[in-house]
Amino acid sequence: MTRKTLKGLCAAAALLLAVPAFSAGPAPAAKKHAAVKPAAVKPAAAKQEAAEQEPAAQEPGEPVKKASLSGRALTPVEKEIKIGSIEVYTPVNGITTAQETYDILSPFDGRVEEVQTELFAFVTPESVLGRLVSTEMAALLDSTSEGNKRQTERRWQDVYKYYEVKPLEQGVVTNIYTSPKTQVYKGDRLFTVAKKVIMIGKNTKPLYSILAREMTADIKHYRTAEEFKARLNNFIPLKDSIYYNRLWLEVLDLRTGIRIGEQFDGSLFVGSNSNTRLVPRKSLFEFNGRKYLFMEVETGLMTEEEAEILRPGSHFLEINNPAKETEDGKTTK
Repeated sequence: MTRKTLKGLCAAAALLLAVPAFSAGPAPAAKKHAAVKPAAVKPAAAKQEAAEQEPAAQEPGEPVKKASLSGRALTPVEKEIKIGSIEVYTPVNGITTAQETYDILSPFDGRVEEVQTELFAFVTPESVLGRLVSTEMAALLDSTSEGNKRQTERRWQDVYKYYEVKPLEQGVVTNIYTSPKTQVYKGDRLFTVAKKVIMIGKNTKPLYSILAREMTADIKHYRTAEEFKARLNNFIPLKDSIYYNRLWLEVLDLRTGIRIGEQFDGSLFVGSNSNTRLVPRKSLFEFNGRKYLFMEVETGLMTEEEAEILRPGSHFLEINNPAKETEDGKTTK
């Protein structure tokens, strides 16, 4: 075999060896490596998904983990429902206002001889607020000397009489528009009387009980400390503050000394009960406007799906709420 022929055979052999090496080279290896990546991730994802769906196994002797409802941890501490008494008062303050007022007008032209009442005096239909005389009688009295005035009054008493000004209904005098020896005309205002006095105010501390009309209160003037009885006529919860209310308290025992437009402080009686079941208020939670308590119950018949509730028990599970409650009824973390 010649040297030239040997060279050609070597070149052909090298070419044949090169083709398989090229076809089994980097490209297939890359495909195999790309297929391994998803396979390595899938078991971890499946394990994580299974962990989310199934609770972790609990070792014997390990403390029971607390359940939760709406972020409130439930401590597995059993407590007994107490039997006792509860009494609720709430402090209040406000300003007294005159309500259902009416004016007393002069019945004729004349002059006010006397004013026999004072501001904030309690008056009845028998009370004399002042005395009037006609214009003619006033002129006659003015022309008579002081020594002869009594004699003139007696001489002309059948013709010229003093007119006594009286209120139509009982109430408190809130305004006096005249004074002695003042000329008045028919229809002029002489006095204003309020048939009712209402203290408009609010409770000054959070109130967790429900209010109702006709509740009673004791109020007193902030300076004189004079006390009065009052009754709750109406109330409206304040905006953004569920534990505070605008209050309308009617003063029941009207008498001289009740001042209009001044501050009064007091205490509103909300209610009381004895021999009743009591639990800490913070052990309750609210949902859809209803209050709930994790309470012991006595059960009867049971199936796999249902249980018969016979009666409530005397124990409950305390709820530990880490959130702090503010005075407007909201909670903060």
